[in-house]
Amino acid sequence: MRKLIAGIFGLLIVAVAAVLLWPRPDRGLVIYSGLDYGPAVTAAFTKETGIKVRVVRLSTGSLLARIVAQGQHPDWDIGWFDGATAAAALDAQGLLARNLPAPLTLTPAGQAMQSPDGAFIPTGFTLAGVFISQPARLPTPPATWNDLTQPAYHGLVGMNDPSISGPTYPMLAGMLDNAGGWPQGQSYVEALKANGLHMFAKNDATLSALQAQAVSVAIVQSSAAAYFALHHAGYQITVPNPAYVLPNVMVEAKGLSARRAREAARFMRFVMRPDIQALRQSAGEADGYYWPITTDAPKPLAGLPDLSQITTKTLAPAQWGALETTVNAWFAKVISGS
Repeated sequence: MRKLIAGIFGLLIVAVAAVLLWPRPDRGLVIYSGLDYGPAVTAAFTKETGIKVRVVRLSTGSLLARIVAQGQHPDWDIGWFDGATAAAALDAQGLLARNLPAPLTLTPAGQAMQSPDGAFIPTGFTLAGVFISQPARLPTPPATWNDLTQPAYHGLVGMNDPSISGPTYPMLAGMLDNAGGWPQGQSYVEALKANGLHMFAKNDATLSALQAQAVSVAIVQSSAAAYFALHHAGYQITVPNPAYVLPNVMVEAKGLSARRAREAARFMRFVMRPDIQALRQSAGEADGYYWPITTDAPKPLAGLPDLSQITTKTLAPAQWGALETTVNAWFAKVISGS
């Protein structure tokens, strides 16, 4: 009997060892993309390198929520989305690898967007918020953030809800920054509400409200405004003074294997090549309307405002990233009433 038990125990050990040592299928490089061109770029990367990639296309808000929920047990390798403030917040939670390889041939603007500890790399940028309107309905659109609180625009202005639209928080942070920072800028946002501010879920909903004449001025991300104006005649984009820069960034999950980290670094270099940036523009729909930040990149798509005529400002990612939860909670309670 003892021999029988010992034999069975030995077989169990062999079976468990076989399961543990059996080659597991490679899940590939997993990329969470909040940008429209993510699938096209990953397909091109796999075709050229043979490296398997699984891209999960998510809205920015959902992408960030999933990364936070997975915490120290990530099912992702690379995240690609709009918002250096969000990346800085993930870094502060200890969820990101650091010392990522910075893109080559960065312009001075691109160099200014780099993370001090290499927790994220910039891959281009849009503007967090611009004004879009119809001259036929609104001959004199607002030109500055302060204009939005004037009686002339009472009940005419619509924007996204930052608790739903991930890229909208940097625009809200820009409003607050322009009005003196946090918490001083609260009075400005409260004045917007008192002036009849309308709230919608995301860019598409806000622009639909503009088209339906529920509002006369929509405040949306510059890429969304440019794409909408291209496909709908009779609209004009006004860039506020100042305009707040919204970098699109790439992050890497903390604790990748050496092999996976090499593949991730290779992908990061790949997306900044001139030909792949051209692919990002052509396959990106609204997200293709970004400003490149490398000296060898193709020119921005036609329809984007001339940056030389714009006063831009960049938010401090760590400062405003640390405030995001607090600011969004205040906004939901005081402004949107949710």
